[in-house]
Amino acid sequence: MPESTAWVIRRPLLQGRQPVAALWFAHERFSEAQRQRMILEQWQPGASARRFADGDLLSFAQPQWRVCEQLEGWPLIRLGPVLCSAALDPQERQALPQADLWLVRGGQVQALQLASSRLLAPGSWLELGDYPLFDTFDCQMSLPSQLPEPEPLQSDIRQILGHCVAAPDPEREVVMRALAERQSRQSTTGKARKFSMGQAVQAMSAPGKQRWLLHGGLALLGLMLFFNLGHSLLKPRQIDAQAGPEDLLLWIASILLSAVLFTLFLAWLGRQLRVQPGVSGKGSQHSATKRAAQGLVQDQGGTPGNSAEGGAWAAESACQQAPAIKPRAQARRFKPSVWRNWLQRLVQGVVWQDLYGRRQAAYLQRMLDMFERGQLDEALRHAIPLMKDGMPSDPSFATPQPRKDLDLNRGESVSRNLMLNDEIREHLRQVYRQSFNRLDREGRIEEAVFVLAELLNAHQEALDYLERHGRFEQAAGLALAWDSPASVIVRLLCLAGDWQQALHVARRDDAFADAVVLLQERWPEQAEQLRLEWAYHLTRQGLWLQAVDMIWSLPAERERAAQWLLAAEAAGGRLAAAALVKRAILLPDTLDAYADYLMQLRDEPQRSTERAALAEALLQHKSQSKPLAWLANALVHALLADAAQGVGQMQTAQLLSLVKLSQNKLLQQDLPARLLPRHRPVALAERNEPLEWRAGDAGARPILDAVPLDDGRYLLALGEAGAAVVDAQGRVLFNFALPAWQIVLAHGRQVALVLARRDKVWRVSKLDLVQRQARDLGTLMLQQFAREFDGVAWTIGLEQEVRVVDVDHGFRTLWHVGDLPGQVLQLQADAQNEWWWIGSESGESECWHYRLPERRLCARDRLQAVAKDVDGPLPQRRLSQDGAVFSVWVKASEAAEPVLILELANNRQGWRVPGLGDDLYQSPRAQLSEQWLVAGYFTASGEQMWHFIHRPRAQLAASLIWPESCAVGVRCLGGDWLLFDRRGRLAHVDVDTGLLRNLSLY
Repeated sequence: MPESTAWVIRRPLLQGRQPVAALWFAHERFSEAQRQRMILEQWQPGASARRFADGDLLSFAQPQWRVCEQLEGWPLIRLGPVLCSAALDPQERQALPQADLWLVRGGQVQALQLASSRLLAPGSWLELGDYPLFDTFDCQMSLPSQLPEPEPLQSDIRQILGHCVAAPDPEREVVMRALAERQSRQSTTGKARKFSMGQAVQAMSAPGKQRWLLHGGLALLGLMLFFNLGHSLLKPRQIDAQAGPEDLLLWIASILLSAVLFTLFLAWLGRQLRVQPGVSGKGSQHSATKRAAQGLVQDQGGTPGNSAEGGAWAAESACQQAPAIKPRAQARRFKPSVWRNWLQRLVQGVVWQDLYGRRQAAYLQRMLDMFERGQLDEALRHAIPLMKDGMPSDPSFATPQPRKDLDLNRGESVSRNLMLNDEIREHLRQVYRQSFNRLDREGRIEEAVFVLAELLNAHQEALDYLERHGRFEQAAGLALAWDSPASVIVRLLCLAGDWQQALHVARRDDAFADAVVLLQERWPEQAEQLRLEWAYHLTRQGLWLQAVDMIWSLPAERERAAQWLLAAEAAGGRLAAAALVKRAILLPDTLDAYADYLMQLRDEPQRSTERAALAEALLQHKSQSKPLAWLANALVHALLADAAQGVGQMQTAQLLSLVKLSQNKLLQQDLPARLLPRHRPVALAERNEPLEWRAGDAGARPILDAVPLDDGRYLLALGEAGAAVVDAQGRVLFNFALPAWQIVLAHGRQVALVLARRDKVWRVSKLDLVQRQARDLGTLMLQQFAREFDGVAWTIGLEQEVRVVDVDHGFRTLWHVGDLPGQVLQLQADAQNEWWWIGSESGESECWHYRLPERRLCARDRLQAVAKDVDGPLPQRRLSQDGAVFSVWVKASEAAEPVLILELANNRQGWRVPGLGDDLYQSPRAQLSEQWLVAGYFTASGEQMWHFIHRPRAQLAASLIWPESCAVGVRCLGGDWLLFDRRGRLAHVDVDTGLLRNLSLY
């Protein structure tokens, strides 16, 4: 029987070129005929095939280097005696059960035994009746030896540059051994904490053996200090008077022993505190470090997304997988160790400071002698890296030792530095620069790059040097390892010919624009290809006109651009108006075919919104071309009439600019000096008295979710009935026949995802609102997800993981953070920011703030516990639209009306809630944005009251009465607030104009 484990694997799939030892063909994905065909196609001499209950296994006699994404079967590699579908680290292997086969399904491992399978005979599947038989002969001796295939692109710097120096001096093995061990622990656990006095206080209250050891260590330290101080205070005269060697040696030995024991004690204490989970110093609460970004490819067919075991990230998709993004280096911010600062103060000013510096000086002198004698190979192995100017570092008390090889630290440098003065540092810099020039003249490129990157710490110069010598592949690997700007990584990957990786990085970091600029001048062919891929990426985001701009400079692609213009024009509304203006700029000869359309748009009074949209699109272009003037002249009279009747949406300054753009001299002469004043809508926040609104009548179809689109349209989720786009009057314009419970809208409002829950998984579909097409993407297991995305990259959360997936490429993971300090409770996102609310079992929670598109962690705030002085049940906490965790509840008052309390960042505000019944005190439902609090509660009459409260003024601006007690959903996008229910009602409140629009869906 297969055995499943709940251990979550961080890298669930193999990526790129791997030594494939076996292939797995799942029964649920392939029929028996398909499995037989693929086994025969992949058969190698010495291979064997076995059948399990869940699939067939084809094992090779020798590993075959293959590109995993190009294989139909599931590739497996050999980890010791076990075949595994993922590259597991030693810690993950130890936690897994003994087996012959480990299949990683959705981040979890299924263990299989060969004893539970039966051997297959693929030869019996071949029909040989129609084939003539010939005598054979052994040609094994005539076959040439098989050459090893080239190694894949690696992010390991040693494999990138190669071993360019001889074996190290054994003395170098001791180089900061303790620091290397510390780095190793940090890389394996990922949760190492810096020592702080606050943690020491927490550790002193720890129970059991650790507390006893801590108290004992402090007592021993006190005895040592008392002995040393007492010895130095009671016998100062004897030491000074006699100056005997025995007393001097005893005094020096006692000081040294105290320092050593004190250092060891602090190191032990820091290690004890470091292993405590969930403990972080105050400085880490607001750190701006970036979490490691790991590109992991998800299983697309081997594991169903509705696994009852949970934890699956698989998607049922027909899209072929491609290699995932190589992980960036983890950007680490240096924080000095407290115990090293104390030790440095203890060392400075004491006679025995020379004991630390004497051996370091001898090492430096020996190293400089090697450079002077021209022994570059040995000198580079002994060379000491120089920190960047202004970069903080810990002082090193160890003697430097020669390194093993020219292995760069890949951004994981240990911040330890010898206490050198500026003169010596400058001299070392000159020596290193001279060595680099010599290596460059001799053509020793790898060693020269080592001097630049490791010794001089000039990473960008090292990349430029490799680029000058055509080492694009090595430069790309180093750029990834050093966390270089995304545009630099994309450019180097394109030059190296690794277009899959280049496009993945460009999609992840939205780096197309800068990368195209960097390539345009010197590599125009690569720039054109990247520009074309950028245009396709924009169409997937629903940004059709921007895509047209991208490829118009490519003459061979102008026909495709014209087709995209037609698609945008067919969408109608603002997009069609902007597409017509774009056509006037790019294809002015085709405007004659739109004369009838412009006449109808000018003469029909009810189309004032479309006229205003076309005018706004015209005003975005400052050029005074004749085609734009022709368009402006065709509409300007109707727009002036709209303004005179008070139905227009344009300001006076915009109208004057449009008249000037039309180049109509007669109209400019006849236009009055002062246009008729038009009524400007009053924003809801500017109202002096609160407005009172009431929701409309019930409809006939339930609305499960709703989002606003352009031109007064709405996208509605109707459950199993699919999704629909309706106009401002509630008329259905077109439908999508895919189940829709939740909606995730793209920032451009031309693309959306619809989700339908299926037990523990969600069925995800993508809607193209421009071409009116829908595509089923498959299923995902997730718990939280962002309600907005850029059209391609979507953020989802499951338990203690957050992933950014590419919805157009089989939910491939573009970015990933695992091992979070708690469960992902809620996600929020907009075009520039992303917020995560993370809570632990202890009740503590944190809010993480990332800046998009580069996804840099710019804040990590620890949140306070839920308020205790609350009437009734504890209020539910939620994440606001701008990333703040808040809670809302009702406070009872016997003498006055109940008060609605908002608690945010330890601050409370209150507003009276009239009409609340005495027996209906329950936590109200609320949504919070930067400017508004929208809260609803049940009244004594059985209706619902929704308050729109302007936060900066702390004033009630409007109240909306909902006629029934059914559940009401709330969505907010910018200044648009939508409220809807399952009775077919929808209320749209535009806070910018202070207007309410009701519609009922039939």
